[in-house]
Amino acid sequence: MALAKNIQIFEHPLDTVEIVASLRDWTYERSETEVSILAKGKWSDYQISVTWIDDFEGINIVCGFDLKFQNRHKDKILELVSSINNQMWLGHFDVWSDEGIVLYRNTSLFNRDNISQDQLDNVMVRAVSSCDQFFPAFQYILWAGKNSNEALEAVLFNTEGEA
Repeated sequence: MALAKNIQIFEHPLDTVEIVASLRDWTYERSETEVSILAKGKWSDYQISVTWIDDFEGINIVCGFDLKFQNRHKDKILELVSSINNQMWLGHFDVWSDEGIVLYRNTSLFNRDNISQDQLDNVMVRAVSSCDQFFPAFQYILWAGKNSNEALEAVLFNTEGEA
């Protein structure tokens, strides 16, 4: 779902993040430096943290999801994340081993005076769609005992034609 073309510029980029979250019907809460969002995805609800970084004129997006792994799965998860990141051109997945969690991260540079709803919508929706695309691969490792190659192949499998 694309948002209506809108190039209205607000006083602060996080104002625009709030507008995008509201138009997407995502629950959000704003602090001085960040907007915390709960976005419904295909496989999970995602906790998105969006921070504006003045020094770099950039948006930092961290997207977490309800998936914890135990130390016995750590090597497979690390291998899967490395393989996934090789497939991505925007953003990446990160592993916090001590906490047993996987996060999606993306930092994009924008001109503060020109940032639009469409641009922010695009990077925020990309975070959700990346998590949606690869979330099942993590589950295949944790719940089905697959190795990282099998898990990645399963989520990258594309069907062609009609049955």
